[in-house]
Amino acid sequence: MISYSNPLFSIIIFLSIVAITIMITNFLGSLKEKNRIKHLKEFIDKFEFLNDKDIKNVLKDQISINALFLLAMAFEKEGNYEKSLNIYLAILENVTKNEKFDVLQKVAKVYFKAGFLHKARVALLEILRSKPRNKEALKLLLIVDDKLKNYDEMENIVEIFEELEIDVEKEKCYILFKKALFEMDKDKLKKLYNKYPYLKRSYISYLISANPKEVFEEINENDVYEMLDIFYNYESLPVKNNALIQIKASKKELETTIKSPIFELEVLKYLPKDLANLEFEYICQNCKHVYPIYDERCPNCKELFTFKVEPIISKNSIKYRENYN
Repeated sequence: MISYSNPLFSIIIFLSIVAITIMITNFLGSLKEKNRIKHLKEFIDKFEFLNDKDIKNVLKDQISINALFLLAMAFEKEGNYEKSLNIYLAILENVTKNEKFDVLQKVAKVYFKAGFLHKARVALLEILRSKPRNKEALKLLLIVDDKLKNYDEMENIVEIFEELEIDVEKEKCYILFKKALFEMDKDKLKKLYNKYPYLKRSYISYLISANPKEVFEEINENDVYEMLDIFYNYESLPVKNNALIQIKASKKELETTIKSPIFELEVLKYLPKDLANLEFEYICQNCKHVYPIYDERCPNCKELFTFKVEPIISKNSIKYRENYN
């Protein structure tokens, strides 16, 4: 029999207490983890703006925050911006000051993608108050201000980029052109066009509605091929050069033996009238994304003047059948 005064008894009691303590601790830890997972699941099911109690229960540790951050990014990628924003805004209340900037940047991007431009701008300005030379925030703010037509603010951002020795010539000439266009300053528009080759299409697009006669005096054959969509869709083309003649021949408005370097135009010359037509798509030379509508700024990579026009022969069978019948 072991005596209570025996040191071995004291050791057994001590080890028993330690074992019981470990078991209780593990049990409580397991229970705590189950509750955390339960609250996290409830949050994921709801995806509503969190109240203080929800934040306390769900966003307790860095593991939960990281998991929710990944989940928010997944929702953002699939275009579910509302759910993504709900999570980002919840995380924002539970991170350190340095981490807030990364989350704010995500919030600004999602607001931008969702079309909430003013809210995106507020988030970006909040970042720039503490980090005035944050290039990513400045770039997105430039795009937001472009959408909002805040050209004076865009000029201020361009000046910061110039101080950082970043090439922003395209942005600069784009802003100047937009301001001149808003003011309808014809002389300034022409000067900008002559100075910056990037503006050729923008200027021709403006001029073809303002003064078509001047357009056909300005352009050469290469210009027509480069901006084929503009001239193909223009009615009553004058016979000023071979490129314009080839367009008219492809639309059966005249006949010519001149061969076109544009394969699609040459094919249309030999097809029955109204059987086919030309449509156009626009390929960004920077990111290779394809779009059905021309834009000066690529919606994907946000670079300026990178679209290349690609003609596509499309079947016009309904109109052809009506004429045939």
